Amino acid sequence: MWFVFAYSFAMWPLKPWLIGTNPVLLAVLTGDQSTMTVAGAFARVGEAPYVLVLLAGTLGMVKFAWVFWLAGRLWGENLVRLLTGPPDERKKPKRGLIAGGNPANRCLIAAAVVLAPLPLVPSAPAFAAAGWVGMRLPTFLVLNVIGSAAWAGLFTGIGFAIGSPAVQLAEKVGDYALWISLAMVAAMLLTRLTMGLRAARKAS
Repeated sequence: MWFVFAYSFAMWPLKPWLIGTNPVLLAVLTGDQSTMTVAGAFARVGEAPYVLVLLAGTLGMVKFAWVFWLAGRLWGENLVRLLTGPPDERKKPKRGLIAGGNPANRCLIAAAVVLAPLPLVPSAPAFAAAGWVGMRLPTFLVLNVIGSAAWAGLFTGIGFAIGSPAVQLAEKVGDYALWISLAMVAAMLLTRLTMGLRAARKAS
């Protein structure tokens, strides 16, 4: 599971390089919604088939989802609490209410799996919770593919509607890819250094 987080961080510096040259490949690698929008714009100007763009976006979003489902199946409540943060003890639900087969909660988690590709929706806790409550892997994958395909269609469709202006903006970002990537790497290193210093202060 930590490999997925490390992979996501490693993809950040690649985005400026690929966003203006091969957004379809970048959509597969990252599953990023803004990248799918750019890829849809590239399809509008004839740089890529729209079906390929849609498949790339869908694959980009679903490729690691099963990892969190499996982690939820193996570690259950402990993992879900790790991903969501410790709840208020007074409001903490009993495990049986969620994992014991409550139909309403199961429907809520199924809906969360479908909605997970949306921005600001915490996908990792939703996937882990699906594994925790005992959702079967085929069911989880079907829901995840349905949701991912629907939202990939939405984001690529927006890009297709925008067309050439989005392509020009992406190509402009690509022109400054080196400097943008260096800035992103520097920001990541600075964040890591700051977190290390704070941890050292707390330990001392």
